[in-house]
Amino acid sequence: MIIGRDYLLRKPAGPSAPKLFLDTRVVPAAVNVAGAVEVALDRASARTGVRPAVIVAGATAALALVVLGLLRNRGGDAYDY
Repeated sequence: MIIGRDYLLRKPAGPSAPKLFLDTRVVPAAVNVAGAVEVALDRASARTGVRPAVIVAGATAALALVVLGLLRNRGGDAYDY
């Protein structure tokens, strides 16, 4: 590929529609949700006196147990011989 003289002078067309949607809608929404979760975790930690890491670990363990329970109940008849 040969780069012409005016390569750096040409202005690019701009971002594509999917990238523009991602940059203007999805990323700000994800940042807002992450911030809200952080504030809720901080408030819960201040009220209960429990460290945030312990709250996150407990919530993760509870979620894992729920998912395992759902997966176990979903395929209930698969192992009946």
